Amino acid sequence: MTAGLLEVQDLVKHYPVTRGAIMRRTVAVSRAVDGVSFSVGEGETLGLVGESGCGKSTVARCIVRLIDPTSGRILFDGQDIASCGQNDLRNLRRKIQIVFQDPYGSLNPRMSVGELVMEPLLFHHTVKDRRDGSRRVGELLEMVGLSAEHARRYPHEFSGGQRQRIGIARALASQPQMLVLDEPVSALDVSIQAQILNLLQDLQSELRLSYLFIAHDLSLVRHVCHRVAVMYLGKIVEITGREQLFQAPQHPYTQALLSAVPVPDPRKERLRRRIALQGTVPSAVDPPAACRFHTRCFKAQPVCSEEAPPLAPVAGQEHLAACHFAEPLEVV
Repeated sequence: MTAGLLEVQDLVKHYPVTRGAIMRRTVAVSRAVDGVSFSVGEGETLGLVGESGCGKSTVARCIVRLIDPTSGRILFDGQDIASCGQNDLRNLRRKIQIVFQDPYGSLNPRMSVGELVMEPLLFHHTVKDRRDGSRRVGELLEMVGLSAEHARRYPHEFSGGQRQRIGIARALASQPQMLVLDEPVSALDVSIQAQILNLLQDLQSELRLSYLFIAHDLSLVRHVCHRVAVMYLGKIVEITGREQLFQAPQHPYTQALLSAVPVPDPRKERLRRRIALQGTVPSAVDPPAACRFHTRCFKAQPVCSEEAPPLAPVAGQEHLAACHFAEPLEVV
């Protein structure tokens, strides 16, 4: 893992599982994130993909300290987000912002668009006064493809795509260096998804932003990301460059995911090998021993249930996979 603007080192987030209506007691822990490490460079987009419940959104919320990690380090520009105090955290949050998945639930319906975008400007003292703030709000709205006149309207007056643009404008208000994009287009129509993705790419080019792009749609990830990290049950199982991942995936879980992505060419589609995984995703409360994927893996051997494979180079130093039997499989 190379050094970058953001470095996540052995991030762990466990949630207690409690019982009892009056005398509540902890009976187990849910291992939502269990030792995740990656980095994001300046101007880079890292995709974080995996099935629902694998821990992607938990990673996002730990990075911006909406929730406190159980252990691990989150270094942003050399400063540890995971252990810093409130004053330092306030300064760090100016540099790293999050855009949420649901544009309907992430905007306060009682605040006008102008008030929503103005709030971080005033909180982080990036404008002199409200008059200067109003001017800046108009600039931000126009930057994301809206009109300055929209500042007087309320969120319920906008479509889903427009609301997500407002959320992006609000995230940009503090002049961040990085955005954490938690499935920013999954709640939108396909045609609107393309518009938002194009906007994000234009903003990245113009403002030199770094992105952590969380998604479950691999076709979107291939379109916007420079590198991709694949998560399964709280752990990263593979991480490499975009083209390397799609052309020569090494981990069996990645190979299964990619085999399910449709190909627009009917002839190639008929010749492709589909990999159907057996069973269901195990519980994060009681994950399988050693390799967590071995209960569903088509390559599983006895060693897979006895020894956890490290996330190690498999096809060059920039291609890491956590598998005892990693080998490429052509799926596209």
